Amino acid sequence: MIRLKEIASECGVNVSTVSRALKDDPRVKADTKTKIHAMASRMGYTPNWAAQSLKGGKTNTIWFLIADLFNPLTAQLATHCSHELAQAGFDLSVILYHNNQDRYAHLLRRLHFGITDGTLIIGSHNFNYFKKRGELINDLQERSFPAIFLDRFERETDLPIVTTHHFAAISALLKNLLGESPDLVINLFDSGKNMVEFSRRQALSVLMKDKPQPHQSLTGNQTDQILPGKKIVVLASSEIRVKAFLEKRSPELENRELIIGVFDHWLGPTTPFLKVFVCQQDFKQMAYQACSLLISRIKNPTFEIPTRTQIPHKAMLQVS
Repeated sequence: MIRLKEIASECGVNVSTVSRALKDDPRVKADTKTKIHAMASRMGYTPNWAAQSLKGGKTNTIWFLIADLFNPLTAQLATHCSHELAQAGFDLSVILYHNNQDRYAHLLRRLHFGITDGTLIIGSHNFNYFKKRGELINDLQERSFPAIFLDRFERETDLPIVTTHHFAAISALLKNLLGESPDLVINLFDSGKNMVEFSRRQALSVLMKDKPQPHQSLTGNQTDQILPGKKIVVLASSEIRVKAFLEKRSPELENRELIIGVFDHWLGPTTPFLKVFVCQQDFKQMAYQACSLLISRIKNPTFEIPTRTQIPHKAMLQVS
C-alpha cells in the first residue's frame, strides 16, 4: 500500500502538504497540488480509510454529479436513479458543482480516490464555461472508472452517454408542427450552449433540408430580422426560452400566427398561440438504463458500457 510518506518523498514536500493537496485544500499552491495529484495517481495511491473501513474497498454509493438543484428535470432523474440504485443495494449521493469549473475539476479528481463506486454526471448548462475538464474526463475513461454522462453530456469525450434519441424526438415534433402548414420554421436551439442543444439543432437542420418552408436559426444575441411569413413555427428546448424570445421580438411577431414546439412541459397558458406541442423525454427509462449499465460495470470490471445509449421519447402531446 502506498503511503503519504512515500508520495511526499517523491515530491520533495512534507507529509502534511501531501495530505492537504489530496483533499484539494486551498492553502496548497496550485502547481504543488497538481504535482502531488499526478504523483499519487502514478503511484496508485488509495486513501487508507477506503481500504480499511469498507469491505472489499466498496462504498455501495454512487455519486450523482450535477450543476445545481434548480432544474426540475434533474430532480426527476435523481429520483428515478435513487430508486433504481436502492433496489440494487446502492445509495445515491447528490453532489453539486454549482456550474463552476474549478469545483467540477475538484470533484472529478476526487473520483480517483475510492470515495464512491461510480458516478452519473449531468453535464454543464453551458460547456463553454468548462475549458479544462476534458483531460480529467478522459482520465476517468482511461482508468476504467465506472462513470456515465446522463442526459446532458460533454463534447468530444469517449465517456459513455445515456441520453434521449434527439434525432427521433425532433423528427416526431417537427412532423406535428409541419402538419399545421407553416410559412416559416424558427429554431432557438443554441448549439454553442451544450450538447443537447447542439444535437437538437443539428437534427433539425438535417430534417429541414428537403422541406419547402424556410428555416431560420435565432439564438443568443442574434438580431437578424425575422423572415416573412404569416404562420410561424417556433422550436426550443423549453417554455422559458420561447417566452424570452417572444418578449424580445414582440414587435416583429405582431399579427403573426405562432405554433410552438418544446420539450418536456408547457406550464403557462397556450393563448394566443395556434397550437403548442410538447415532446416528453422518458427520464425514468433513461435513469433505468444508466443505472443498469453502471451497476453492471461495477460488479464486472470487464463489462463494456456502450459509448452511446439513446432512449426514445415517451410521448408527444398537444397542450390546450
